[in-house]
Amino acid sequence: MNFKTIVLLISGSLFTLFADAQLMKEKQVFNLADTLRGSITEFRKGWDVIKYDLEVTPDFASKSIKGSNIITYNETLPVRRMQIDLQPPLIIDSIINESGYIIPFEKFEDVWLVRLKPDGAMIKFLPGIRSLKVYYHGVPKEAVNPPWDGGLIWRKDAKGNPFIATACQGLGASVWWPCKDYQGDEPDKGMTITLNAPDSLSAVSNGRLKKVAALTNNLKAWTWEVVNPINNYAVTMNIAKYATWADTLMGEAGQLDLNYWVLDYNLEKAKKHFEQVKPMIRSHEYWFGQYPFYEDSYKLVETPFLGMEHQSAIAYGNRYENGYLGRDLSGTGWGLKWDFIIIHESGHEWFGNNITSNEVADMWIHESFTNYSEALFTEYWFGKNAGYEYVYGTRKNIRNDRPVIGFY
Repeated sequence: MNFKTIVLLISGSLFTLFADAQLMKEKQVFNLADTLRGSITEFRKGWDVIKYDLEVTPDFASKSIKGSNIITYNETLPVRRMQIDLQPPLIIDSIINESGYIIPFEKFEDVWLVRLKPDGAMIKFLPGIRSLKVYYHGVPKEAVNPPWDGGLIWRKDAKGNPFIATACQGLGASVWWPCKDYQGDEPDKGMTITLNAPDSLSAVSNGRLKKVAALTNNLKAWTWEVVNPINNYAVTMNIAKYATWADTLMGEAGQLDLNYWVLDYNLEKAKKHFEQVKPMIRSHEYWFGQYPFYEDSYKLVETPFLGMEHQSAIAYGNRYENGYLGRDLSGTGWGLKWDFIIIHESGHEWFGNNITSNEVADMWIHESFTNYSEALFTEYWFGKNAGYEYVYGTRKNIRNDRPVIGFY
């Protein structure tokens, strides 16, 4: 496609998961809490996240969670107070450093300030790798209409089993776990995520499953490991009565492991419908280069909401239909040849997860190129004219009623 066509898509076709999603909630008056959430504050400077080790136990009956997160960081400048983000009504219980000492902290607006060094004291600074373990609990914000508003999703499947998920783009990962909730600082060495769930259910997160261990009270601990850097909002928790199967694809970088987790009664339907994954990866690798996370594999995970680009664990809830909930957003017929969520949300593995904007205001960088991947997929499998027609068809969705670049 020519440059004019590319610009058309980038500048306008942000219709479905962009214009009305969490990240585009219009706000023009900002307070101190907004500044702390969105800025490089003095409490975020001087330390770089190396790794997260998160453990979470959700309770379906009370819609509450409790857990801990080990934040391993490289202190490059003297840090007296460190900002840990955890949104109310969640509460930090205690913080312990790598030496086992209890560290004082205080709530400040909607963040928590950890006092690493006494104010005014002259202490010789030695840069290096340090860690804090943050214990927390509470009833997190519940998402009413995910993914367009963020939080935890507490649903039941058609058989009455718990069906739990997370969606927090825009709102931020700190809605359910303590972290440095800033897109410009991803954990350099990835993270582990341990989800403690009833032993009748499965718990799925990002990366590869490392172990499942029996706990007391009829719980099992599911530990997942991500070796690549990961943006915070792409970290996910999915708990349900899942069935699973595995496959492989010989891709641009060798064997790519494919894994699928779906509600048990959707297994046969999903096996047929998810045959679209391999053609999608073929197309995306052709246009954009190798899938970015071979080490962490590729997964589709069924969720009780439409979809989200959770890194190496794409959230899927498009009812096993082609199009967008059965509709062709282009109005040309080409959008019914493939499942919008599989193609679009997987495209975010390249743009949004591999290439992540520092600022929420620059989310257009990944939404626009991912929308473009829909047209490129159509062209790759159905021909150049089909790709043209899909692009032209999406023009009616361009509202041009607000800036593409958001507020910094």
